[in-house]
Formats: sequence, structure tokens, C-alpha cells
Amino acid sequence: MFSALILAGGSASRMNGINKQLTLLDGVPVVIRSALAFQRSAKVSEMILAVPAGQEERYRSLCQEYGVDKLRAVTAGGSTRALSVKRALEQVSPECGYIAIHDGARPLIPTEDIDRVLSDAVEFGGAIAAAPVTDTIKQCSGGFVGSTPDRSALYAAQTPQAFRKELYLSCLERLGSRAESLTDDSALLELCGEQVHIPPVTACNMKITRPQDIAIAEAVLRQK
Repeated sequence: MFSALILAGGSASRMNGINKQLTLLDGVPVVIRSALAFQRSAKVSEMILAVPAGQEERYRSLCQEYGVDKLRAVTAGGSTRALSVKRALEQVSPECGYIAIHDGARPLIPTEDIDRVLSDAVEFGGAIAAAPVTDTIKQCSGGFVGSTPDRSALYAAQTPQAFRKELYLSCLERLGSRAESLTDDSALLELCGEQVHIPPVTACNMKITRPQDIAIAEAVLRQK
């Protein structure tokens, strides 16, 4: 049983104060597009949304309006990603064996790619969506290039990131306060020496971070 934790409580600092989660993307709020992708997965039994404090009822009503009936709870997100995940985890059903953590601002993820990540999480204990890096990456110090890593081994981490729940909780306990500063959930397992698999994910899975990203995402939807 998978519980999908959808994080929608981030700040709007790079969106000029606009709440990107509620911005309409071809007529549907960004976060609802993300939720509907998980709604369509037969592997997902429930969803928990972590949203800005005080807006829980607004998000709950939107889910009801768009037919997201796998919603189990809406909880207030925290000041950090780690805290938002922690609060969402507290709402997961006891019988849930696996969790999938997804950024609500990645609304283009297709259900087929979600299912690939979830299947690999069952097989390997942890799996993430990620895309091979296509740009040449430079490691820099003091404004100067220090080295150029081989990009053939580099991937850009995305979401969903899915894990066996007990393994994830065990890593949280082992890392303690060090987990609070992590911006990527799979790093939790990496730091504990656990393996995380990357399945082939082929569709566009961009993250909405700036106002112009909405126009780009709508162009991708039109191509579909």
C-alpha cells in the first residue's frame, strides 16, 4: 500500500508572491494536476497534502471539486521540507507499507512514470525519478572552475521519490537532527548507506518555480 505525500507548502519567493500551487495550468491548479496523476495510479491508496498553514480547508475543497477522492488528510507544511514531510508522515495510515513523496509543483509527471518509481521502490526499498544531466557541469570555488565531472554519471533528482516506510523512518531516526537540513529525500537513505534506484523516466517532469514556467508547462500539455 502506497501513501503519496504531496508537498505544496513552499514559499512564493521566486514566483513574485504568486502561489504557484494554485496557479491555473490550462485551467486546473498546479497542485491538483499533481494530485490527479497519483489519483489515477492503481498503486496509490491514499494521499496527504502538506499546504501553507491556514489554507488547509481551501486545498481540501479543491480536491473535492476535482474528484481527488484518495485524499486522506491535509496538513500544515513546515518551515523546511523535512518538517513538511514529517507532518505529512504523521497522517499516513498505519497499514501503509510504502510512501511516495512528490513536489506539488511538478504537475506534468505522468501516472506511468509514477508507477515505474513505485514499482522500483517495492523491489529495491527506495527509488526516485531523475533525469540525466545534459549540460556540462562545473564545480567551482571562489568564482573559478575547479573541475568538470563526467556528466554521463550525473542525474538531476526529481520527484516522486518512493521508499519502504520502515526503511525511511529508520534512516530518519539514525540521522536525527542532520535530516532537518536535507533538501532531497533520497539523500536520507544515501547518508545511511542504503541504495536508491533510478528507473527510466522519459516524460517531461519540470518543476514550476518561476512565472514563465507556467507558459512552458502549458506548451508541453498542448503537445500531449
